[in-house]
Amino acid sequence: MFARMSDRYAIDVPGFMSLSARTARSLDDLTDAVSAAVRSLWAVRDAVDSVPDLTQAFRRAMDPWEAKAWGLLEYGGAVLMAAERAVSEYRRADVAMAVSTAQIEARQGTGRWRIA
Repeated sequence: MFARMSDRYAIDVPGFMSLSARTARSLDDLTDAVSAAVRSLWAVRDAVDSVPDLTQAFRRAMDPWEAKAWGLLEYGGAVLMAAERAVSEYRRADVAMAVSTAQIEARQGTGRWRIA
């Protein structure tokens, strides 16, 4: 994802975009898997609903898992979005720096008025 060490701060944007797309697809697949698991858990919960003690024990065991699973998915998505924003901001700043450098070079003047 990052270029050679001599270009310490250079980002391989196509490489990052490829990684980002793969990560997004994996998060989608994981979301589908968690959804399927949660539906199965709800089916079991509904099946044992007539036995209050078993239902209560099942909920104590499964409710935290369900909350954590959704929380981790949300966190993964937030990390991905933050990384995409950071790379986008890096690219914007890189373009701004290139424009600034070009403008400075154009204003350097000639002869004794040349800025070194």
